[in-house]
Formats: sequence, structure tokens, C-alpha cells
Amino acid sequence: MTRHALGIALTVTLWGCTEQGMAGDRVSLEIANWAEWREAGIENRVLRAYERLYPGARVVQQSAGTGAAEYRERILTSMAGGVPPDVFLLDNIDVPAFVDRGTLLDLAPYLPRLGVDLARYDSTVLGIFRRGTAVYALPKGYTPMVVVYNKELFDRAGIPYPADDWTWDDFIRVAKRLTRDTDGDGQVDQWGTYLDRRPFVWVPWIWAGGGDVLCADGRQASGCLDAPGTIAALRWYTGWATRDSIVPRVHTLRRSLGDNLRLFYTGKIAMLTAGHFWLPNFRPYVEEGRLHVGFAEIPHRAGFPPATVIYASGYAVPRVGPHRKRSVELAVFLADSLAQTIRAEAALELPSIPAAAAALAARDTLGWERVFLRAAAHGRAPWGARIERWREVEAMLPDIIDRVTLADVDPAVAARDLARALDRILLRSRQ
Repeated sequence: MTRHALGIALTVTLWGCTEQGMAGDRVSLEIANWAEWREAGIENRVLRAYERLYPGARVVQQSAGTGAAEYRERILTSMAGGVPPDVFLLDNIDVPAFVDRGTLLDLAPYLPRLGVDLARYDSTVLGIFRRGTAVYALPKGYTPMVVVYNKELFDRAGIPYPADDWTWDDFIRVAKRLTRDTDGDGQVDQWGTYLDRRPFVWVPWIWAGGGDVLCADGRQASGCLDAPGTIAALRWYTGWATRDSIVPRVHTLRRSLGDNLRLFYTGKIAMLTAGHFWLPNFRPYVEEGRLHVGFAEIPHRAGFPPATVIYASGYAVPRVGPHRKRSVELAVFLADSLAQTIRAEAALELPSIPAAAAALAARDTLGWERVFLRAAAHGRAPWGARIERWREVEAMLPDIIDRVTLADVDPAVAARDLARALDRILLRSRQ
């Protein structure tokens, strides 16, 4: 156990003795998350560590293993029914809704008594869960979006691996060289990259080009989605298909969204946009020697600074619950360095405590973690953490990619039409 984790444990124990009765009192707590079986196994290790520190406590993990929307409804239903979990994992996209409904406990007043220094957390990641001085969740971990590339394809083509500060021009030049007919049959069978229509993947590319899908206050899209900088970025991104021919055929995009990793594994695609959550998928191939990959920051448009998005989750406590103080203690433990170090072994995310993340990077002989940390320095909070109706906005955003690449609509027209439609959605949220 780290010295800081031990210090928090002692503080929590003293607090529990003085304000909740004896620390040895038996109590059963429930934690809810969306973990699949592999992640749930890692989380159980964390919970058993908590129980060893507090022999009177028993923690039951309720892992939904479902999609984000289903998980969110499950938590809201439990709150409405008066039987919420003691602690639950809060996704960044759900922060606005839970905060606006007043369902979350502000953890800030409790943290000084537990010896928690918020300065220990990455400020951008913690900021996702803060509103003013209030703290509605303690960040568990996060990922920036980056580019993963197949080193073997780069080596065959004699192309140097991407540098930290590469630009869009560099990316296109490399992607064109990596788009090839490898068997001489006159058909391209290896592509430089993949055009992903999912907004969580392509929005950071627009940011790296100086554009955005919404205006700064999140209240409208007109004037921003259809601004010249955004249109130029959209024209460049969709140009992978309409102009540069560096991606698989556009008409296959809807069917092949689940196949992008398969195409990457088999050497059909040289570069993908990726998050840290895909590292567990890559590791078995790398360990078996079947795949050699590297990571690089998302390239930026010349004249604009690098940018990416930060996706994060954190542990929250319902405002109304039977074990409020015990729940806060558990949330603190689950977001502390000991728990984050245990989870780091699963490679699903970066620890939200920079010291733990730096230790992870120091142990990483492949150099992957250092790239993610460098990218995180240019990270921004996602729109989903800022506006409640983001799910509706996000559901409509792929339309702009489809209209440009499938229907040959000019990006300026597609952006203008979609901006007006999004304005109507955002207006409803203010009424």
C-alpha cells in the first residue's frame, strides 16, 4: 500500500469511529458499475483490499455489463425507487443529468476530514466532475483519444514512425503511401486509415483543426458547426473518402464499424483512432508477436495547437442513502492510488492521479503509456460532460459524415442544415 493510501485509511478509520460508531460495526455496501467480466474481476480485487482494511465492511459489486444508456436508466430507476447503490460509477456523459436533477451528494465537504487533497488528481479529469466548488464524483481513470499504427506496415514502406508534433499534411502523406495494392490484382487491399462516423472518434479531429460542433456555451450549433474553420476540418476529414481514397469504400462504413479492429489486426488498415480502453485488445496480439503497434497523438492542422478529448468516469454517491459517510469513505478508497494501481494492470485506462499514471508509464517497456500522457496534456472535457442533451446531439452528428461521403453533399451545406436541427434540440433543453 502507498503511504498516502495508508494515511487515508487511518483517517477514514478514525472518522468512522467518532462519527459512525465503532469501525468494526458490520455494514454491507453496494457498488454499481457497468463492468464486463474481466473488469469486474479487477474491481473485485480492489474491493477485497478495502474489506481487508475494514473487516466490518462487506462490499457487493453489481456489474450491469450493459450499454451506457441502459446502465444510466438502471441507476436512475433505483434512485426513484428509494433503493440506490451506496456508490456507483458515473460516466462523463451522465454528469449533467445527474447534477441537474440533484441526485448526487457533493463530496467536497467530506474530503478534508478524510485527508483527500484534490490537487493530487489531474485537473482536467477532475474538472469533468466539478461544478464550482462542488465535487460530484472522484475520478477513477480516463483516456485521451490517440492514433494507433501498425509498425510493420510503416517498416515495409520505409516510413518513419509519427513524431509527437505531426500535422494533417504529414498524416495524409503517410496515409497515401500506406494505401496500396499489395497483391498486384489492381485492387487496393491495404488502406492508410479508417473513416469512423462515430462522433466520439471524430470530434477530436475537428478540434485539432480549429473547429467545433457546438459553440462554447453549448447552447447552439449555428455559428460554430457551420463556421469556416469547422467546415474546413469536416471537408478534410471526409476527404479521406471523397478525395484522398485512403480508407475502405464508403458504402461499407455502416456495416464495418465493428470490423475496424479486425481490419487493423490483419494488416488491412495502417492507422486507427483509438482510446486506452482498446489496449487490452491489442496486448494479446503483441505478446504473441502477431502485431507490432505504436501510438501517436492525433495530428493537428498546421497553425492550430494539438487537441484531443478526455473521456473519464468517477465514483459518485447518491444524495439520499442509508450509509452516507461509509459511502463517501468507499468512494475515496476506490479513487485513491492503491485502487488505481491495481486497475492499471488491466490497461483499460490511465490513472487519474498523475503520480500513479507516471509510475505506470515508467513500468511500460513498450512506451505506449507515455504517448497517452503526452496526448492528455492537450485534452479537453467532452461535450457529453457539459450538456445534458448530448446523447441526442451525438445521435444526429453521424448524418453529416453520411451526407458528405454517401450523398455527395457539400460539407458547408450539410453543416448548415445539421446546425439548424441541433439548435432546435438545444433550445428545447432551455425551455
